[in-house]
Amino acid sequence: MRISITQQREIVKLIATRTLTNRNIAQRLKLHHSTVGTVRTKLEQSGLDPLQLCDLDDTNFVRQLDSTLKVGKSDRILPDWENVKTQLQTRDVTLALVWEEYRLAYSNELDNTLSYPQFTRRYRVWQKKQRISMRQTHRPGDKFFVDFCGKTMSITNPDTGVVSFAQVFVGVLGASGYTFAHAVPSQKIPDWVECHVKAFEFFGGVPQQIVTDNLKSAVIKNTTKEVFLNRAYADMGEHYDVIINPARPRKPKDKSLAEVSVQIVQRWVLAPLRNRVFFSIDELNVEIMRRITFLNNKTSKTYLKSRREQFALLDQPALMPLPVQRFELAEWKCNQRVPHDYHIFHDDSYYSVPFQFRQELVDVRSTQYTIEIFRGNKRIASHLLRTTAGQSTKQEHMPIEHLRFSEDEPALLKEWAETIGSKFKEWVTKALEQRNNFANGWRNVKKLRQWVREEQNHDRLESAAAFALTINVLTFERMQSIIRNKSDLRQPIENTNWVTQHSNLRGADYYSGQGAASC
Repeated sequence: MRISITQQREIVKLIATRTLTNRNIAQRLKLHHSTVGTVRTKLEQSGLDPLQLCDLDDTNFVRQLDSTLKVGKSDRILPDWENVKTQLQTRDVTLALVWEEYRLAYSNELDNTLSYPQFTRRYRVWQKKQRISMRQTHRPGDKFFVDFCGKTMSITNPDTGVVSFAQVFVGVLGASGYTFAHAVPSQKIPDWVECHVKAFEFFGGVPQQIVTDNLKSAVIKNTTKEVFLNRAYADMGEHYDVIINPARPRKPKDKSLAEVSVQIVQRWVLAPLRNRVFFSIDELNVEIMRRITFLNNKTSKTYLKSRREQFALLDQPALMPLPVQRFELAEWKCNQRVPHDYHIFHDDSYYSVPFQFRQELVDVRSTQYTIEIFRGNKRIASHLLRTTAGQSTKQEHMPIEHLRFSEDEPALLKEWAETIGSKFKEWVTKALEQRNNFANGWRNVKKLRQWVREEQNHDRLESAAAFALTINVLTFERMQSIIRNKSDLRQPIENTNWVTQHSNLRGADYYSGQGAASC
């Protein structure tokens, strides 16, 4: 029988009252009535008095009642369930495949092996008996859990003695528990992204998805309907082709592994360093990496393997390869309105966008070498970042009427000035070369050219330029004023070519020198 001896004795005692039916006894003892009926039948077959039977010890009781407790077959060959769990974490491995391999390993003793239904049932029973934390299993190379430690580490400035506090980033791979930690000055987006890049390089590959907390460097807004990621963080995810999957607000189980890993890092990595004085973050990171190496090489009492061994077996083969180029953090300026001249201003330079987008709101993304303009998450223009102030214009961005008059480059402006006269060319050249190459002068010359074409006032340019050079005037507004007020005509430039130069002639330079000496 499958019920205990104690339960059998209770049934016999209740049968001895001769007033209760099988169902009454079954209800009292919370058993099935058929079980009570079986005991009653065996009691009748034995011919013994129920009360005398209850006085016997357990061995004689079950012998007289012929109710020895039946146990399952013990000659079955059971697999190593921990190894079965590990095999199932490998990509494309199923329980049916593991069972077939188990049967193949004991092909000479198939009668003593488990059938597939028995195999699956016993595996489920074994799973339920394990720790709760083991029930949350992760596929190899799938999830990368990230968070910042609640504990910070102090950094002392060796020159001033001022103490600052470094934030410690923690990342862990779901299947193996392989852990990474790195200290940064803050939780701001550049440090947050840099930690991810270093973690991927530490692992030598990229997981399928990142499970992150909802800090502002990662998530702008997380609702039940939609998630809004920080733009730079989303760029990083796109560069590495990894899914960013923020945990649901107030759902700690979504990132339970990150929470546990933070506690482990604080206890095994940061706590041993609590009495150390660090004078730089680099010095702190050297010690953190030393402790992380120790942690990953430490053998687990539960799994009898280290995190590094688990990583080599599970996560490392399943990680995606790193891209050829390292991610470069970009700066975003959102909702910038395109001016009428379809050129976006950025760091003392102007960059063209297709003229159709003038007066539209666009987002500007700049890196160390490039600048990109986006409209509705679609890139509409890109330029190499200028190293000096100026303008970058692409012909495909210009309307047809502007293409006809695209004499905007310095060389073409100088060619136009040469058609006017030598003095005007000299004025244009000086205007283009002022203030960081030609940024402001270029606009002055363009404005002057446009105004001259509108006013049809070409004949005055040469004379006005000669006068402007004498008083060092290089702006459009002053040049326009000279032409309108006819300043060059009221104060003509004296021609001194008729003066004969000889040694007895003393000029302004001589007398200016005498005055300086007398002072």
